[in-house]
Amino acid sequence: MEQFLKDYGQLISVTLIPIFIWFLGIKFQDRKSKRDAKLNLFLQMMANRKKFPPSPLMADALNQIDVIFQNNQKVRNSWKAYFDSLHPNSQHNENSNSFLLDLLSEIAHDLKYDRIKQTEIDRFYSPRFFDDQLIRQNEIGGEVLRVLKNSENYGTPRNPIVPQ
Repeated sequence: MEQFLKDYGQLISVTLIPIFIWFLGIKFQDRKSKRDAKLNLFLQMMANRKKFPPSPLMADALNQIDVIFQNNQKVRNSWKAYFDSLHPNSQHNENSNSFLLDLLSEIAHDLKYDRIKQTEIDRFYSPRFFDDQLIRQNEIGGEVLRVLKNSENYGTPRNPIVPQ
């Protein structure tokens, strides 16, 4: 046996060590990609948590929770509770922000952001300019629609095609 190891030990180590390292690299990349997906989802939700109306990015992030956090039942239960609170007829509709904070807190805990508190998650900066701009856009859109509705040609083609 000792002679076998002397003769073939180096060959075995040269062959097996790269395979072992390759396998560890694959495992590491898999774990990193899963963590990156969780982190990107969390950051997307944090960036859009107070937008009204809710952004499509927030809706996309919420719809990915069941897949990305498939192994974390606490996050999935928090998502289910938040989802139920979003329904207009839900008894918890008025408190849906509390359910969102619970969800974000569970995701933060899963990502090992254990020191972040719900009060910190709830804090959000939005410059007044953004709100003023949205109000102006709504006013302009309303005025354009009013003018169009009161015009003579609203809803009728300018040059109707007459069959011959």
